[in-house]
Amino acid sequence: MTPIQRRRILATALAAACAGLTGPAAWSQDYPNRPVKMIVPFGPGGSSDLVARLVARDLEKQLGQAVVVENKPGAAAMIGLNELVQAKPDGYTIGITNSGMVTQPLYGIARHNYATDLDAIAQVGEVPFVLAVRGDAPWKTFEEFAAYARANPQKTNYGITGIGNTSHIGPAHLQQLAKIPMEPVNFDGGGSLITSLLGGHIQAGGINPVDIKEQVKAGKIRVLVVFGEQRLADPLFKDAPTAREKGYDVVVTLWQGIGAPKNLPEPVRKKLADALDKALNTAAMQDSIRQLGLEPVYMGPAAFARKWTDQQAHYKQVVTQTGILQMVRQQVK
Repeated sequence: MTPIQRRRILATALAAACAGLTGPAAWSQDYPNRPVKMIVPFGPGGSSDLVARLVARDLEKQLGQAVVVENKPGAAAMIGLNELVQAKPDGYTIGITNSGMVTQPLYGIARHNYATDLDAIAQVGEVPFVLAVRGDAPWKTFEEFAAYARANPQKTNYGITGIGNTSHIGPAHLQQLAKIPMEPVNFDGGGSLITSLLGGHIQAGGINPVDIKEQVKAGKIRVLVVFGEQRLADPLFKDAPTAREKGYDVVVTLWQGIGAPKNLPEPVRKKLADALDKALNTAAMQDSIRQLGLEPVYMGPAAFARKWTDQQAHYKQVVTQTGILQMVRQQVK
């Protein structure tokens, strides 16, 4: 090797080393050195927005930088989620994720499979859906309701707040396992569903328990079954059994968490995860999460990522077996 060749090789190696210092390993050590954007794929004032602003408040204390919430609503959250997927994976764009991002790709209506195209960072909390009836209904237990439905197959229906969403999956799965003949009735939101239930226009509803606390307290609505792994922690619902207690393995929850673009540099992922761990696991934060209607069930990146993929695989099986997949496809034609 000539001296000139040797100098060229050394120069090339030195240039490569210097370039490496400006790559992810270098800049991620300074992360964050500017504000972090948190995308909320829904409009202001909803539960996801409230969760985002609560988390942002304490996360910025841990990161030492502002966390700016940006609402990107539209297309059933897909506008905001798509922007999150396509953002640069540098830790300066994160976003709110919820259980809807797991189901949407199953129906072929989403551009991305969010459960695999995003990085899971932390779960903030979750709450199971419930099957509820009017407080003065003759059915005091799920068994009595099921017996009525079997005896009156043309007269039994249940309200949902979206064909194919989690309010639909829970009752439909229970219906399939318990062999109950009843039909779903779709509403544009929890408020109209509850009004119809109280008016006697539907016999039951797949509902977020947060939406019916006042009616349950007043005796106007009764919860027959909880679609959770455990009973609800709220003392108001302490007597409501889980579907598993009744012999039916139905678990459907509404969860909220934090995700980020795929392939974050590991130092950035760790800083974000550690900061969220500290922010979410204080007594004050957990009380605030409960006030928003969620149980503060924290998960770190690995557990939260497994939840995304495991839940999606399970829901894929359920929506196929229950006919929900076919219903959604007919709706979008």
